[in-house]
Amino acid sequence: MASPSALSQPSPDRPRDQLLSRPALQSVVDAQVDRDGDALITALDADEPNVRARAAFALASVQDTSAIPALLDLLQDGVPIVRTDAAFALTHMPDNVPGERLLEVLRYERDPAMQRRLIAALGHTGDAASQQALLDLGLPDVRDPGVALALARYAMRDITDARATDWLVEHLTTDADDARQYAAYAFGRVDSLAVGRADTLRHALDTYSADDPAAMYLLRALGRQNDPDDGERLTNWLRDGADWRTRVEATRALAGLDTTTHSALVRALNDDHPLVARTAAETLAEADWTSDARTAVGVWISANPDRWRVVAPLLRGLARNNRPGRVLNTLPKWRDEASPFAYAAALPALAYVDRPEADSLLAAATRHEDSRIAAAAVQGISTRWERIRPEKANFYFDALSSAVRSGDPALLYHGASALTDSLFVTRGATDTLAATYRTLSTPDDLEGMTATLEALSNIGSPSALSVLRNALDHPHPTVRQAAATGLSQAADTTITADPRPLPDTPTLDWDYLKTLRPSPQLVLSTNRGEVRIELDTEQAPQTVQAICRFVQEDRYDGVPFHRVVPNFVVQGGDFARRDGFGGPGVFLRTEITRLGHRRGTLGMASAGKNTEGSQFFVPHSLQPHLDGGYTSFGRVVEGMDVIDRLRVGDRITEATVRSTD
Repeated sequence: MASPSALSQPSPDRPRDQLLSRPALQSVVDAQVDRDGDALITALDADEPNVRARAAFALASVQDTSAIPALLDLLQDGVPIVRTDAAFALTHMPDNVPGERLLEVLRYERDPAMQRRLIAALGHTGDAASQQALLDLGLPDVRDPGVALALARYAMRDITDARATDWLVEHLTTDADDARQYAAYAFGRVDSLAVGRADTLRHALDTYSADDPAAMYLLRALGRQNDPDDGERLTNWLRDGADWRTRVEATRALAGLDTTTHSALVRALNDDHPLVARTAAETLAEADWTSDARTAVGVWISANPDRWRVVAPLLRGLARNNRPGRVLNTLPKWRDEASPFAYAAALPALAYVDRPEADSLLAAATRHEDSRIAAAAVQGISTRWERIRPEKANFYFDALSSAVRSGDPALLYHGASALTDSLFVTRGATDTLAATYRTLSTPDDLEGMTATLEALSNIGSPSALSVLRNALDHPHPTVRQAAATGLSQAADTTITADPRPLPDTPTLDWDYLKTLRPSPQLVLSTNRGEVRIELDTEQAPQTVQAICRFVQEDRYDGVPFHRVVPNFVVQGGDFARRDGFGGPGVFLRTEITRLGHRRGTLGMASAGKNTEGSQFFVPHSLQPHLDGGYTSFGRVVEGMDVIDRLRVGDRITEATVRSTD
């Protein structure tokens, strides 16, 4: 089977409407930022087609369900961009989209872009009957990629049956590259699809060439079967897969298999791609090693002491496999000599070291001035407590309580849940969490606040629930929603958060945006090379405005990439804290765009809807489950090989913006 392209770096499929020079369209976008659904619904009836289209496009972000009837009417508008934007808005409505109306239009629609949008809308919103009707339409083969992704989306919402699964199976071996990848993605994403079909997946995988990106998704699906008979097949893909992402998935798929695969994992520590080597180390770390594996890992560490990103998870493996000496010898040295990223990566290994020195090192690290180190120590203590409870309950309670009382969002994120243990509740954990919560405020503490509310809801005592009831009145909707979710869980009923207006957000400066032009280039110079990203000002004006201003203020210079998940995303942009828990002090609105989350798409990280700040991410591969949940606002046009090489701790040396139109 021929090797396909990798469904990457999609070009914008929304035609430009001259937003930056047209005040009538700018007024629509201002209403979008204000979340003024009434104004947008009124604009759907405008005489000017581009105003109707822009209003429909804006409603994909605002998601005002009262607009659904008017959007349905626009599906038959005479102007293509109006129809496609209406379909796009319906795709992202949370509920009440009638699938029969979408199908009725799809039966007679001949515009390719509109067909794609209607199929996507069905996948996002349709019921089981609409899924069957979609398959009954007999759409041309050119629509197969869209149908495959729609069936994957149905399955992600627990809507599937044998007929839909058979359709996906049939397209696992189609010559159409995009359809094959989306069908494979469905099986890799949704566990239930693979039940009883492992042999079919193996057969399809065996037909793939070594550089077929579809292989990564079937390897992921087979890995969840934990069948020892797959060991040879998986190790062959780990050895021969031409795409580093495929080798990552082969490595992960070996987790849970027997010890005969360990030698392949040890060999993968020397893989040419650093993220494959790291994944091999992480997979080994969770395994029970043979004596040969222990020896081989020890030899590898001795030969590669400076490769901390690989050594750190291996230290955890050594500790889990009763080799604590090397861990205790390494940690103090890394504390004094290595980077904070390295020490933080190694600290969780102490959770498995059953010696008093481990307690002392972890407790001291929770008080470290670097939040990355302190948070890693809290993670280690939480894991350690789960292993050894109820020994040393007072010691662990004191360490966790001290970390939580600091109010640091990173420590709360990792430590609040640990305090819900019944042995800690009897020692005053509820009071600690409640008192800490009262010291927090948005925007800086949002993630700490929601983590604390979740912990209090798990405790469920009267005093804990009192904090949640008070939080229902918080001005930020994410906090109110966390409180409502916690109270609903405790009361086993549905409590709805008050949908009051959102907090203030930066206004749009149209004069400034005009200087950026529709497609400015964001250039990230990193210690691994240069990345050029084309931004889309028309689709995500507030996001592009904010990011470009941060760049022009030199705020990204020197900022590390704090999160790299192999074959998922590279994430950076936290110039406030540099650990992933910082932001610019304001929240941006979520802007839902027609740029799907594919390989090379630039997206905004968030702690929930309308909480974007300064952090951004770039996926390594196809990630359509992120569509509609995160702002996508650009695409890598040069330097994706640099993105592939980035690792935790790598830095943006300089960021610049260039107007190119």
